[in-house]
Amino acid sequence: MRRLRVTIVLVFVLSVIAFIAYNVMARMVEDHTPPVITCDSDTVTVSVEDDDSALLQGMTAEDNRDGDLTDSIRVSSMSNFTEPGKRTANYAVFDSSNQVATYSRTVEYTDYTSPQIQLSEPLRFSMEQMEDINLAENMTVQDCLDGDISSQIRATFSDNTYISQAGNYEMTVQVSNSAGDTCSVPLTVTVTDSSDDEERDKYYPVLSQYIVYTNVGKSVDLNSLVIGLERNGSEYLFEDDNSLLPGERGDVQVSGSVDYKTAGTYTVDYTFTTEDDVSATTKLAVVVR
Repeated sequence: MRRLRVTIVLVFVLSVIAFIAYNVMARMVEDHTPPVITCDSDTVTVSVEDDDSALLQGMTAEDNRDGDLTDSIRVSSMSNFTEPGKRTANYAVFDSSNQVATYSRTVEYTDYTSPQIQLSEPLRFSMEQMEDINLAENMTVQDCLDGDISSQIRATFSDNTYISQAGNYEMTVQVSNSAGDTCSVPLTVTVTDSSDDEERDKYYPVLSQYIVYTNVGKSVDLNSLVIGLERNGSEYLFEDDNSLLPGERGDVQVSGSVDYKTAGTYTVDYTFTTEDDVSATTKLAVVVR
């Protein structure tokens, strides 16, 4: 019996010693040194058309045990824009011991353009249409980073707006891409009364576009945007239907001040008046960036 107890104690002691020895050895051989990422420049210049391989140019990674890990470097995340056309790329690489190295640098796009909401039809609706209208139905956005983001356009009226009669109402349309760049344009919605006899006699100017974008210091030829007249839902173009129209392109009066030296959104009115003194106005938004 005494020998059995001694044997059990001995086995226990040897097990403890073996356990301690194993852990000591494991700690001695454990990799405590993470890999290192190095880069020849803290700014990388790319095109919006480039893939992740362009973002990795000039980067290398080395590990004390695994050696060269350059091919294992990955872009872990991209920040929103820190300034126009510039954002931060974050990189990571893991070694076989799951140690990680990280690195961050600036990404500068050579051909980035901010998203632009395009409007193909005037924001003019009858009172009846306003009951269930989709204000963004004729708006599109083709973003250079994300492609078609038209479904993400949000249109909202100004606070406390209640449409109870014909008139002009202020609204804002907005969209953002994945880099946090936002296009926000204040617009005017024209609501008409189809029961108004004069409304049926109006000729609204037709424009080639209803939102235009330009840079500070660069003007827009506003007269060139007029392409025809519209009456009761039917469009007549000066180029094709001039003989059917009660006037010419030059009869459309353009009014509204655009300060091309100052960024902002400006409203321009295009008005056509018939011989019977019936006037109709179409609105254009000019966005100066």
